[in-house]
Amino acid sequence: MLLYRTITAVLLISFATFLAFYEDGFLFPLLILVCHSGIYMEWVSLLNISRAQRISGLLALIFIFVVVINGQVSQHLLLVLLFFSFLFWFLVSPAVVLNKYRASKGMSMIFAFTMCLASMIALYYAFIESIMFLLSILALVWIIDTGAYFIGKIFGYRKLFPTVSPNKTWEGVYGAFFMYSIYSLFMVKIDGTWQEFALYNFGTWWLIVLSFVLFFVAIFADLFESKLKRTAGKKDSGNILPGHGGLFDRFDATLAVGPLIVFFNIIGTG
Repeated sequence: MLLYRTITAVLLISFATFLAFYEDGFLFPLLILVCHSGIYMEWVSLLNISRAQRISGLLALIFIFVVVINGQVSQHLLLVLLFFSFLFWFLVSPAVVLNKYRASKGMSMIFAFTMCLASMIALYYAFIESIMFLLSILALVWIIDTGAYFIGKIFGYRKLFPTVSPNKTWEGVYGAFFMYSIYSLFMVKIDGTWQEFALYNFGTWWLIVLSFVLFFVAIFADLFESKLKRTAGKKDSGNILPGHGGLFDRFDATLAVGPLIVFFNIIGTG
């Protein structure tokens, strides 16, 4: 299991990095579209909705993304979408995990559609900003996931939310935070990263606050996806990635952190 997980992760990172550096302006946006289409289909499959509803939502997602990347949507609307994404991951997903809120099937479909769209647009804008900016966003999630998995595997014994995800532990969270902190201290010195941008445009305290918020939403995004799977009675959202499960399993935290970082990037450069 660990071998499959490691091989899959290495291949994914290598492939995404190659396409990001292959600056033809087409292949990486296509990768964004394909991955998020898969994430959306896996997400809504956990909601037990009809095939027609899933397909119509997917077609709408693809159409709007194409319209946006061709510059036919105002920046103000994009900011509203990105901020709405932040509110969902910061407020709604923890409420769902903690059993404080249960969305209707219709509202859940809207959430799935909107969160996938916001993430698609955020990663595309990060790609346009610079390769380093994009990779610093993706690396954030890889570092948190890796820290939580390995530290939790080795030292974990206190369950985080056993009724939601039995394998996640507090020690894994602490390990993820430690590795994330080291990573952030390193990346803030590198030109073009989101950490360097936030420090330069907003200052040290805003960078610290933003970093804490990003860690919070990344952890709860993972728990939120686990909650959806448990409610649907499934172990994984899919089986396309050996050792990881589905695309939603692998990129749940990416959906949460990308839009918030790009939101601040647009504000800072505006």
